[in-house]
Amino acid sequence: MINANRELYDLIHQGFDEKYCQKLEVGAGGDISSKIDLIAEDIFVKYLKSYGKINSEESGEIGQGSYLVTIDPIDGSDNFLSQFPYYGSSVALEKEGRVLVGIICNFANGDIFIKTNTSFQEGNLDKLALKNVSKNPCSCIGIFERAYCSKQYAKKLFDAKIKYRIPGAVALSLAYAHRVDFVLFEGELRPYDCKAGLFMCENLYKYEYNGLTLICKDLKQFNSLKNILLGEMS
Repeated sequence: MINANRELYDLIHQGFDEKYCQKLEVGAGGDISSKIDLIAEDIFVKYLKSYGKINSEESGEIGQGSYLVTIDPIDGSDNFLSQFPYYGSSVALEKEGRVLVGIICNFANGDIFIKTNTSFQEGNLDKLALKNVSKNPCSCIGIFERAYCSKQYAKKLFDAKIKYRIPGAVALSLAYAHRVDFVLFEGELRPYDCKAGLFMCENLYKYEYNGLTLICKDLKQFNSLKNILLGEMS
């Protein structure tokens, strides 16, 4: 997984090529795939196909095996094509429905997060000097993915004067959940977006209700946000 991320990271940092923008066909995840999505998928398949069946956002199921590798080759494709520096990849290795390894990488700055059942570490692809992930006590904002199409919760956060950002790459945002006040998502979470990311949030506070997913690192803030968003329903 690390070698695949490194190859793609190096390719991207050779410079932006307009061929990456070519729109192709609707992928397995329901979005229209761009050339860069399929280039990235090919790189991951090359490195990971021997480990089991791959389930990719672009091509769906590839190969066979007792292990399942779920990949989002480019998490935040629209960000990448817009040259907005918040895009990466998400890979989860699982067996019998249980995630064993999750790796999420930010191709804009090289951040990489690696979680197994015994460790959760972060580092940078350039040197890969890993350290244990810890909670950031100084955070001032949350992340609300897809807030632009929120039917009810964006207004509640606005009324409560809660600060958040909408960066546009769900897997990356879940990987950064230990750094920010909260991560919020309204709508369906697809496996390509969330398998590795939710695995990385196992030791955080999580609440799911009627299409809403809330994740916080702090219990007091978690309860406060539940009350703001759901009121008596929480």
